[in-house]
Amino acid sequence: MDRLFSPNSRNGLRRTQTQEGPPRLLVRLVLGLIQGALLYGLYRTTKLDQINTGFLAAWALIAAYAPPVGLAAIGQISFRASLIWTGIATAILAAIGLSSGLLPDNDNVFLVMSICLPAALFCAHHLIIPAIRSGQAFAPYDQYYETAWKAGIQLVLALMFLGVFWLILWLGAAMFNAIGIDFVGDLISEEWFVFFASSLLFALGVELSDVRDGLTQGIRTVALTLLSWLLPVAVFLAAAFLITLPLAGLSELHASLSPSGLMLAASAGLIILINTAYQDGAEHLTSTAFLRLCVRAGAVLLLPLTLFALWAVSVRIGQHGLTVSRIVAMTAAVIGLIYAIGYVLAQFMGRNRGGGWLPWLEGTNVIAAIVTTATLVGYSTPWLNPQQLAINNQLARLESGALKADTIPYSWLGWQAGPRGRAALEDLAKSKDTAIATKAKAALDNRYVEPVAKKPVITVLPEGTALPEGFIDALMASQFGYECPATDPCTARLYDYDADGSEDVLLAVYGHIRVYSRDSQGSWVNKGNFTRRASCGPMQPKNTLKDNAPKAGPQNSVQPIELGGHVLDFAPETSCPS
Repeated sequence: MDRLFSPNSRNGLRRTQTQEGPPRLLVRLVLGLIQGALLYGLYRTTKLDQINTGFLAAWALIAAYAPPVGLAAIGQISFRASLIWTGIATAILAAIGLSSGLLPDNDNVFLVMSICLPAALFCAHHLIIPAIRSGQAFAPYDQYYETAWKAGIQLVLALMFLGVFWLILWLGAAMFNAIGIDFVGDLISEEWFVFFASSLLFALGVELSDVRDGLTQGIRTVALTLLSWLLPVAVFLAAAFLITLPLAGLSELHASLSPSGLMLAASAGLIILINTAYQDGAEHLTSTAFLRLCVRAGAVLLLPLTLFALWAVSVRIGQHGLTVSRIVAMTAAVIGLIYAIGYVLAQFMGRNRGGGWLPWLEGTNVIAAIVTTATLVGYSTPWLNPQQLAINNQLARLESGALKADTIPYSWLGWQAGPRGRAALEDLAKSKDTAIATKAKAALDNRYVEPVAKKPVITVLPEGTALPEGFIDALMASQFGYECPATDPCTARLYDYDADGSEDVLLAVYGHIRVYSRDSQGSWVNKGNFTRRASCGPMQPKNTLKDNAPKAGPQNSVQPIELGGHVLDFAPETSCPS
């Protein structure tokens, strides 16, 4: 890895002057017009019926992501190379989009594509551009650093420029509306204007931020300098946590919401802060001995954090199989481990001539970027889509008999696993096992409630009062079973709200008071709330009064209650029309 990068580029990035071809501003404005046309055409096409979903997905991906690739390439490499790279990216986007139409669950496939592909394109772009500029498969590390950070700042500045543009337009429209002129407001609300103006202004923002190299460089220097001095804080907290963890015990950590997620978030924070301090490896940027020590300490602390995250998510997958969140966590843990191993090895490897003071750290960043790009592109395909992988795994576990009645993800099969999961749930509803069949039927009717592991914590007043028998169990079996955790206990009082001679339960939850009473079978059910009745969707008073004759609503036989000087009306538990 010491020879991975050329040593002859540490004196600064030599900007490639690309004078051949059309002027850069003109090319970028044309790309903006093309993107506007593609987006507006996509918007009009989605209103038509009988459109091939794969074709629509390909169009959407190309319209959203291909022009920005061209915008970022123009001026960085030659015009011919920009066209070739943009064409390759467009072909990949089209192929991935068209392939989504091969599977019935293309909605979930496209959702993952829209998240993974922009990140993959960003990584790939900033691996390819430095390679083209340097004429090497692996460019000098300072070129990766310079290109990626500059593009990131350009993106933020261009989006801010676009946001301020629309803010000014809305303000101008409001001013003209105040004097009775609606032309401006009508114009900026036209769909074609929204798409074309947004695309053009974004392209112009990229150009303006590219012309002023000193602006982006100054912002980058200030931002990285400020962030680098947060590294000592992160290193101290990570070290203190790892020292305290054996003393506190793993049981306390497992009681948290997501131990693997916490470890991965801490690892990602360390990786980012280490790189803000290291920058391109030039010694004058990290000349402070204290910061250099923090970089080394953070690199070592990264290894136990990622190993623990990998272990935690592996245990969960072994227990409960794959889900989208676990696949994402496993991917992040593996990539984090690549960073951790490379950063630890960097402490023991000497520097190469002309390179940074931790050359293996630089090589690790490039290798991790390549792995990340390949993984994200793979996840964007229908066959390696995390949603599809999770469905295949859970259905395989179900078919193998590894899942028992109380471990089958009924709700997930019904509403997140697509047609295959729904079909599996319908088969379960015909099972000879009464428990499985009952739960499957409830899930098909959207009535199934996932079991709650921990009992809700409720403070009953006055002190010494006990909740009625069976109330806690009924609450755990309802859709409200996750309320009243130990960190935020609920408060309850017994009160005969309907004056039928038997005491009911008033439970204070999230700013209102829920009323529980026994039904005709003796089961505890939610009867309503003491609060104002919620609105069942939008209503236009003029049209409603014009089209409907008023009539008396259902009479409320429950008397209002007074608490702390506030009068609360009872609203029965009802559901809004679908």
